[in-house]
Amino acid sequence: MSLTVSGAKSIAEFNPSQVIQSFQEAYEEGCITDKLRQHFCQFVPLVYGLLGEYDPNREERKAKKLLFNPVEAFLCGGPPDAVFKELKEKDHPPILCGRVFRSGEPTYSCRDCAVDPTCVLCIDCFNNGAHRKHKYRMSTSSGGGYCDCGDKEAWKTDPLCEIHRKGEEKGSNQNPIDNLPADLRQRAEAVLSFVIKYAVQMLLWTQYDDLPPDLRPPEMGNTYCTMLFNDEIHTYEQVINTLTRAIECTKKEAVDFATTVDREGRSSVKNGSFTDCEEVRRYVERNTTRQGQSKALKCHVMHLSVVAHQIFAQRMLTWLLRLIGQSDGLRQLFCKVSMEPSEELDGQCLLEKIMLADTQLWKAARVQSHQLFMAGVLMDQEYKKKFAVLFTQHYRQLVQDFIADDHYRSVSATAISVQIFTVPTLARMLITEHDLLSVILKTFLEECESKKDRDGKFTFDRSERSQQFKRAQYVLYDLKYGLNCKPSPEEWNDDLRRNFLNGFQCMLNLLSAMQGMDAVQRQTGQHLEFEPEWEGAFNLQIKLEDNIQLMQEWCATDKSVLIEAYRKVMETLEKQKQPRRKTEKVSVCGHKVECTKYDVSSQKVSIHLPLSRMLAGLHVYLEKYRLTFSSPELLFEPKLSMVDLIELPLRAQVLVAQTQASMWRRNGFSLLNQIYFYLNVRCRTQMYDKDIIMLQAGASSIDSNHFIVHVMNKFGLLQWVKDEYDTPGGGNTGTQDDTVRYTITLAEEFLNLLIIILSERYCQGIGEVSKDEGIQRELIHQLCLKPMAHSELEKAMPEDANHETGIEENVHKVADFSKKSDSGKGLYELKPEFYKDYSPFFYHYTKAEQSKSEEEQRKRKKQAGEDQALPPPVPPPFTAAFQPCVNLLQCDVMLHIMKTVLHRTAATWSRSWSEAQLERVLHLIGLALHEDRRAHDRGEESFNFVEKAMKGNENSLHSTLESLVGHQNISHDTQKDLLSWTLKTFAEVRALKDESASSEAVDIATKTTAVIDEREQQEKKRKEIAAKRRARIMAQMSAMQKNFIQENAELFESTSTELKAAVSDMDISEPVAVESPVCLGPSRSSSMAAAAITHTCILCQEEQEVGQGERALVLAVFVQRSSVLSKNRGKRVEDTDEYDPLFMPPDLFCGAYTSTCGHVMHSDCWQSFFDSVLAKERRRILRFRHRLSYHIERGEFLCPLCETISNTVIPIIPPLQTLVREGTTAIHLSLGDWIDGLQKTVRASIKAIKEKESEEERLLYTPCPLSSITKMMTESVARNFNLLFEYITDDGSNYFSESISQMLKKFSRDTYAIGLGVLPDDSNDRIPQMPWSTLAFTIQAIDNCLREDSKPLFGSLSSRQLDCLNALVKVACVSGQVTQPEVVKQNCVRLLSGLILQSTEKKPWSHPCLLEIDMFHYMVKACVSMPILYSENNTPTVCSLSTAGLNDLHLLELVLTAHMVQIILSADFQIVEPMELELEGDTEEASLLRMYNDVRAKAGLDTELSPFPWHLNSHIKEACLPFLRCAAIFFHLVSAVSPPSALYEVGGDEFECICKYLCLPTSVNAILGQYLPVLDSLITSWCTDQCVQDHLSESPSTLVTYPRVDYQLVKLPVDFSDLINKVSTFNCPNSDSDESRAPTMCLVCGQLLCSQSYCCQVTRDGQTIGAATEHTETCGAGVGIFLRVRDCQVLLMAGKSSLRGCFYPPPYLDEYGETDQGLRRGNPLQLSHESYEKIQRMWLNHTIPEEIAHTLETNSNLLSFQWENL
Repeated sequence: MSLTVSGAKSIAEFNPSQVIQSFQEAYEEGCITDKLRQHFCQFVPLVYGLLGEYDPNREERKAKKLLFNPVEAFLCGGPPDAVFKELKEKDHPPILCGRVFRSGEPTYSCRDCAVDPTCVLCIDCFNNGAHRKHKYRMSTSSGGGYCDCGDKEAWKTDPLCEIHRKGEEKGSNQNPIDNLPADLRQRAEAVLSFVIKYAVQMLLWTQYDDLPPDLRPPEMGNTYCTMLFNDEIHTYEQVINTLTRAIECTKKEAVDFATTVDREGRSSVKNGSFTDCEEVRRYVERNTTRQGQSKALKCHVMHLSVVAHQIFAQRMLTWLLRLIGQSDGLRQLFCKVSMEPSEELDGQCLLEKIMLADTQLWKAARVQSHQLFMAGVLMDQEYKKKFAVLFTQHYRQLVQDFIADDHYRSVSATAISVQIFTVPTLARMLITEHDLLSVILKTFLEECESKKDRDGKFTFDRSERSQQFKRAQYVLYDLKYGLNCKPSPEEWNDDLRRNFLNGFQCMLNLLSAMQGMDAVQRQTGQHLEFEPEWEGAFNLQIKLEDNIQLMQEWCATDKSVLIEAYRKVMETLEKQKQPRRKTEKVSVCGHKVECTKYDVSSQKVSIHLPLSRMLAGLHVYLEKYRLTFSSPELLFEPKLSMVDLIELPLRAQVLVAQTQASMWRRNGFSLLNQIYFYLNVRCRTQMYDKDIIMLQAGASSIDSNHFIVHVMNKFGLLQWVKDEYDTPGGGNTGTQDDTVRYTITLAEEFLNLLIIILSERYCQGIGEVSKDEGIQRELIHQLCLKPMAHSELEKAMPEDANHETGIEENVHKVADFSKKSDSGKGLYELKPEFYKDYSPFFYHYTKAEQSKSEEEQRKRKKQAGEDQALPPPVPPPFTAAFQPCVNLLQCDVMLHIMKTVLHRTAATWSRSWSEAQLERVLHLIGLALHEDRRAHDRGEESFNFVEKAMKGNENSLHSTLESLVGHQNISHDTQKDLLSWTLKTFAEVRALKDESASSEAVDIATKTTAVIDEREQQEKKRKEIAAKRRARIMAQMSAMQKNFIQENAELFESTSTELKAAVSDMDISEPVAVESPVCLGPSRSSSMAAAAITHTCILCQEEQEVGQGERALVLAVFVQRSSVLSKNRGKRVEDTDEYDPLFMPPDLFCGAYTSTCGHVMHSDCWQSFFDSVLAKERRRILRFRHRLSYHIERGEFLCPLCETISNTVIPIIPPLQTLVREGTTAIHLSLGDWIDGLQKTVRASIKAIKEKESEEERLLYTPCPLSSITKMMTESVARNFNLLFEYITDDGSNYFSESISQMLKKFSRDTYAIGLGVLPDDSNDRIPQMPWSTLAFTIQAIDNCLREDSKPLFGSLSSRQLDCLNALVKVACVSGQVTQPEVVKQNCVRLLSGLILQSTEKKPWSHPCLLEIDMFHYMVKACVSMPILYSENNTPTVCSLSTAGLNDLHLLELVLTAHMVQIILSADFQIVEPMELELEGDTEEASLLRMYNDVRAKAGLDTELSPFPWHLNSHIKEACLPFLRCAAIFFHLVSAVSPPSALYEVGGDEFECICKYLCLPTSVNAILGQYLPVLDSLITSWCTDQCVQDHLSESPSTLVTYPRVDYQLVKLPVDFSDLINKVSTFNCPNSDSDESRAPTMCLVCGQLLCSQSYCCQVTRDGQTIGAATEHTETCGAGVGIFLRVRDCQVLLMAGKSSLRGCFYPPPYLDEYGETDQGLRRGNPLQLSHESYEKIQRMWLNHTIPEEIAHTLETNSNLLSFQWENL
């Protein structure tokens, strides 16, 4: 639809005043609704129904003018802004904040004061409230919630921040509607009623080809659109591919459509006639159905007028949201209008209507309607209550609609439950009056019916992929919200009791379906063929755990509820009982017991027993109300016995024990996984722990002898306990090895279970302990494994319903916390006094943890010189209800078991005994002795273990224990010491009861000590014998060695036994004692002696000396493009094929950095290795190739030894001083004469170029020969100039071997290709420049790192850096040997012309001006190319090298002077107050200032305001120093002259030391004073260059100043919440006001990016890449370092066409020194400067690619990650 003539006329003739007047007249006549609909009918299509290019700004302007402004003006009856301002002034300050969170916005929950974790604050309320000083948890909102500040039900204390406290102080009970003027109120009510009805009608309109009659335009037309809707089933790629084919659009257009659909929920993808749009719709639905999805993409063909009205209706929701925010009265009026029942809607209110139709809306409309709910009715307590009732009444329907829907819950109306059910008064009201718990659970049970088998048990199919049941489980979170409002005893009433018990019964119905599910049966023949499904049951269990715990806590607060709930569970269990329970009578020690006959090893058993565990959870609360299992209140018929109740938990324990005994190994991993989660901290609280409680309840209710017999019967140990079992042929006839082995393990597990039943009393209701004591015991045993970090402890501790572990309140009572550094992870170490509480049989230990803890404790005790015993700690007393449990320790059966194990220990042979059994029996005896001591202290006579243990004289338990002292079966120190401790304790307890036994106790102690002493003497004797034996063997070996040497004397004489260490030809790690060494010029000091260098190839292990004619030895190196030193980020080379790298700009925007691991190989060995890797990868079938951590096609490989990433090799060249023939004649050539000679050379060369006729001939010119140049000089100057280049007459006899030459070419070619980002080209003239460039850039980067780390210039480089620099310098110096000399000469002439020619002289090539050249790069390139300038035979020799002589000295003087001129011209001194100085008396300072002003005057700069001389001197020295440091490193490597010792230290006058070393004057004034007069004409030429003038006239920010500022990553805020709050306002740059889902900050430049999102993807070189990938290329030259803010995660990226990346720990740490990637723990995070410096050092050292490669090698899962999409 285009804008018709009539439509344009309507807009042109639109008069707002007349429209408003017509609204008023219609209102007075009572037909405002008709008038507004007529107005919308006319103008809505003109605003939102137009085709053509979409312009959101123009659309918004038209909408305001034609639609919103008239309505607002009519509602206000005057200027809206003025009226709204007046209304706002009448409002009282708000008490409730109600700020609706954006997606990604930070939220804060106080762990001390919040009622539950859903109670959160916005950052403003948090920063202005008291909770900032409390323990709080930080997270990011997914959008949709609001700030709870001011809600007193959400906070235990401090519900108001300082901002909203004002509202409480000025509070008023007046209805806000009363503040509205009467006429405005009436108009507003009419407008609000109409707008809401209109919005609801149009948003829910389903007749897509027509409109309501009163909105239908005169001519509908034939303009339709195909509207594509969002779902959460189809992927982005599926939608994009479908659209590209359906509407024949580009991929970019399809991506834009898909992004809009995902963001808004729908998008028009095709406009045209109905036939065209219908064809697209059919294609989309048909194509997406074929893709194997359960449903097709939703598409509708809609008339454009319908779309226009729906868009406007959606905008009206936003307008309403803004309107009700203008005044409390308007908000109250909105609530009244929207919540009033309407006859038109069959008694429903408007909000009820839109809420029930939620799933009919598209995503954006849903979100806006939900925001309207929250900003409107949920901000008013009265209407919030009404809305909550409506929500509960329709809860079942809403959930069913959600389950059938295909959108995430965050955009579903059911998500509003968190705003309602978490309010305690609302939730309790809904439970009391509307049976909320039953409503929720019945809704869930309805969805569960399809998951039940014929027995009514849940069964989950592994092959089932339906999401409906997973979506249904969200209601369990709602149940938890409702149960969080636990009432106090005073708050119970009859209605609450009745409805809670109704909900409790529904929960039991649910648990009944879980009871006994996934039962397993032992496989004895063959292995289980198919692994059964087990995850569904545990997922459901995990979601139910908090609800079960909360229901138990509800029951505990009211006696009548507890009794009724207990009875209901018993009744439900009774119904679950098997009808025919078989029993059998057994007898042990004369006790006859009727036991349940059920063999776990052959019959089905289930680990899911939620009903039994629910009963166990309620049982511990009985004593609180003085109830017992046999209390009359709990009696009913038929009632299960306690034997029945312990049967199922006991089966679960036997199942675990048999699995430990490997009896179920044929049942596969499914069973192992079930047992793992059964015992794991995630599930054990409501599973394993409750089973133990049930067994403890049984032990306290059943006769002790009978209880143990029941347990033994279930474990199958009734034969094992008989004395004759160990007799050959006696007892059980099963004598196979497997059976005996199973029995031994089962016996150990049986004894272990008894220990657990008797020891684990740290649960409230079982032992006389507090909740904190239970937490402390858990912490003690975790820290007995090892010192642990806070996060490790959190993972090991169970959480409550509010996800709290209680660590913070208790850990400091039992442990000390220490952090070694700012960035180091802090560890908790157990305090020494708590080691006595360690129990080796702690029931939450796994087998591995049990062994580890024992080992750690023995090691600790050994180091402390203590005995190795690990005795049982003294347990807390049982409560009265569970006190009978201790009788297990003194009952007849237990004593018999103890004696049996001890007798078998003392026997010479026993088939059923094990050391583990002995340790457990001694542990049980120790527990019995502790209880005996406690009974004595309390004066109780019912427990007397010692007396029973002494009965039987020689056959007594005590006598048997004594007989084991020194026994051969007790061989380990641990067992001996534990036995000794047991006997001592036995004697001590006996002495307490019988004073006559005290002397016997002394005898026992003496006997035990004697045994221990004897043992120590035997150990000492054994060690002495072993030492003598070793000495005798060594003597024999020595004699044999001497005899061998004597017999082979001649062989040893001809073999050198002296070992030589391989040394570097240039080791600068240690200073050499040379007084004031000089490395340049005629006064150059002697070079370090060049010893022969040998290396061993890491591949063939052959040792070889480095020589120019030998096989090439190479280093594996990595060359990478770098912008680390860039002062102009974002600058890129547009045309890399034409870019000239000869002159490096001073901003160093991009360079080539080289690094090495330092490992040496033969070139041919390396080539074979690389070829084999390449061939191996190419042989792999394409679809089976996996992504590697390196790109083999791009020449990358991993070092064969250390696996460091590399992409080329660099040859090792002999020391330069061995290749250069030293001149013997002294040369005297001034700087001026030297420059004059070079100027003549350059001018003659230019003249020769101009004489060439064709372009090809000009490119192949040869510089003027030396003989021609010297003819233009005086005789003495010519002679010295000749001497300076005397090597040109060399015979050229010293050439490199072919392999070295090939490696030189390879390195140059690879550096060229990588450094410039181009394809390799052997004939390109830029190839020789790149080794020079990478040398200069690498030196600058390394020097920058040294300065950043405050390290000395020499002596602090790593061996890798030294090897790299040595190799680079040599290769740069000799690279001209493998390059056409003409190319090197041309580069040299062009370089020289950049500085030594007048700016007015015309040159045949373009060249930069002084301010566009980096002087260090210039010096390095000129230094290594100048020796070839005059070579005449066009075949340079290895003698054509830099000698660090006079040539290089003059070059340095020239370049340093030019650099100082750069510094002076770019200096920008801050103007300070004038200072009176006697400059006339200070000649040096006056001279410096005069030279400064002269230079600036030449450039036409203002010289009236001059800096202070001392400031100027300091500035120039500081600015020159980086250049001089780099020059010192370079010339040291060239000359091999050892630096002065002062440069091996930090501090001192570094400038002066370096100047002396470089043979320069030692002060700024002297340097300028010496060189400025000589170079005056050149300086004038430099300064008057038009290019320089242009630069100086530009903004100072574009001029590179010196010294270049420190290279740092962006400054991050100290508090992470400040950063995440800043980022929460960041919108996607390619979407209209849409927040970014993954905002990512570049840590190099600070730019925020919308990462990992289709909306910001771009196409580069035919490849689609994400925003971060693109930024990596533009900002970091292919290397990126980002902070994914919402995940608190650092992202490292490297590469270009095939990007690789990895995740790295962020610099933000919590108070425990730990990172929190993903904000899973939510602890407050602070910036760790040490961690951030580590990241920065990695960036400065260029080790990001290496870090990525190493990470990918160690974590193969990251290889498949699509890094280029980030």
